[in-house]
This record gives sequence, structure tokens and C-alpha cells, in this order.
Amino acid sequence: MPHVLIVADDLTGALDSSVAFAAPGRRVVVSLRPDALPAALARHAQVLVLTTASREIAADAARARTEAALTGLDLARIPVVMKKVDSRLKGNTAVETAVLAKAMAAEACIACPAIPDMDRVVSGGALTGMGVAAPIDVAARFDLTVEVPDTLTEADLDAVVSAAQGRPLWIGARGLARALARQQPHPPAEVPPLEAPLLIASGSRDPVTLAQMDALREAMTVHLAPDGAVPPLPEAPRVALSISDGAGALTGAEAARRYAQGLLAACATLRPRSLLICGGETAQALLDALGIDCLEVLAELRPGLPLCRIVAPWGPVLLVTKSGGFGGPGLLHDIATSAAAEVSRG
Repeated sequence: MPHVLIVADDLTGALDSSVAFAAPGRRVVVSLRPDALPAALARHAQVLVLTTASREIAADAARARTEAALTGLDLARIPVVMKKVDSRLKGNTAVETAVLAKAMAAEACIACPAIPDMDRVVSGGALTGMGVAAPIDVAARFDLTVEVPDTLTEADLDAVVSAAQGRPLWIGARGLARALARQQPHPPAEVPPLEAPLLIASGSRDPVTLAQMDALREAMTVHLAPDGAVPPLPEAPRVALSISDGAGALTGAEAARRYAQGLLAACATLRPRSLLICGGETAQALLDALGIDCLEVLAELRPGLPLCRIVAPWGPVLLVTKSGGFGGPGLLHDIATSAAAEVSRG
């Protein structure tokens, strides 16, 4: 059994919390579906991450998915258990936490959704800060008794983790994951360079990502996929693609499915050795289409950008995921430029 278990309700949350634990000699494996658990356990990970893809579904369905994800795990043998939640407590936080607390017979539940490096903090039981329109009563978002300590800084999170007694269920986001990882110090993970061919594919319509794609155009051509229809792409060391609005009457979900299928066909032709996917739903859809059920988290390519290894039908691939609203305007431009420099040196 792993030493650490993280249960997340979406892929990007699973990755941005678990990457804190990536280090030499400490394997971090993410299981993407309940039926992939045996394969994930067979990798003998020290940190096991389960993603239920349940944030946007009905509460009863989220409860069932969480229960299914835990089937086959001996939770009594896992010392550290964390429920990764949205840092603004969106989704089915209450029902999923209740399932996990019951399954592990938690001695206490400690909620720390603060991410101090994003200026998102908890004081007096309320979550405030960047992106929080009005203070959120943390305890009120749960159906069981939770402790909600003040956590204004990284040092506060470290102190809460250090002072905990017994075996609590930890509830939080990236800030808490990093504090838990700091209790088990390891040398920093080595960051392997992205290899060519590199395919950058954005399925996000978030203004942050759109600005990043605009900046990327200064370094390379960005091909457009109107309504998710992926055009023929050139075989080149670096290729960029972005979903865009079209004249069709497709819903967002229909366009996303078409985009994932188009990406699958493009990958079969280009056979990329590195993939950078913007948007958690796009990443999940592509991994599903590729038949990927597990991935290994290696390091952070940049702060907040997990770098993973997957085995695609055409061979091993380095995968980077970026949530739609993350990063500065020049992020993708910088990554593409660095990748081009690596190709030139190679």
C-alpha cells in the first residue's frame, strides 16, 4: 500500500496537488478510473492519487464514484489520506468527504483549503482572498464536523500538519499538499527537457489561456480548430493548436468531444514525444481517447505545471497539463522557446 493517498475530484487538481510529492525515490502515480486501480497499485507508488472526475455531476453520482474509487484499498494501512478539494470549495465537497472519512474511520477531519502563495487564506473559519468574491464559511460546506485552523501563510500550514495527532483526514488543495510533502523531505525532482516533436494543444476558452496563445503566436504558428474541428497539421518539431469559435451550432461539450477525437487523430500522425495540454477537461478527454488509465508524475516543468509520463500507443510521452486560468501571458511562449532551444542543442 502507498504511504500517501490523495482523492481528487478532477484531473488538474489531482496533478497540481500530487506534484508536490514528486522526488527521486518517491513514485507518484495517478489512477484515472476506478478500474485502473490494480494497475496503479502494481507500480508500487509511494503516493497514490485517485481522480473521480466528479466535480460537475450530481451529488448521488459523486458519492457512488468516490465509493467505487476506494474499492480494493485497505485504507487502514495508508498513513496519510487527503481529500483534494477545489480551493473555493466548489463541487460535491460534502458528500465525497463524508464517504472518505467513513471509509478510513478518520479520527478527525482537518480542512485547510488555503493557498497562501495565491493570496487565498483562511482566518476565523472563513476563506478569503484572490478569486473569492465573498468570504466562504468553510465548516458550513461539510456535513460532518471539521476543524478549520487559521492558515494565512505556508508556515501556518506547516504548523497545523506538524501538530496533528492521530490519523486525521486532511481536506484541502495545493497549499495543504505541499505542507504534507514538506513533512517528508526529499531531494528536488529532476525536470527532464521536453522532447520533439512537441504538440501544444489548448481546449480552454479562459481569457488567461487565450492571452497566452496570442503571445505564443510571436514564436510559432497557432493552428485553429473551429468548433473543435482539428485541421491537418504539419509534421514539425513544434506544433500548436487551439480550439476556437466556429459557425456551427455545437454545444461546448460537443465541440470538446470533437476536439478530443481530432487530437487523437493528430497524435496518431505526428506521434509527439511531448504534449502540453491546456484545460483539464481537454486533457482528461484526450487521455480517455488514448486509453491511458494511469500516469506517473515526475516534476514541475514550471511552478504549477505538472510534468508526467504516459505510455501512448506510439511510445512514451512527456505530458504537461495547464489549467485554463493559470499562468502569466508569456508562459506558453517561454516553454515553446525553451523547447526550440533544446531541439537546436540536440
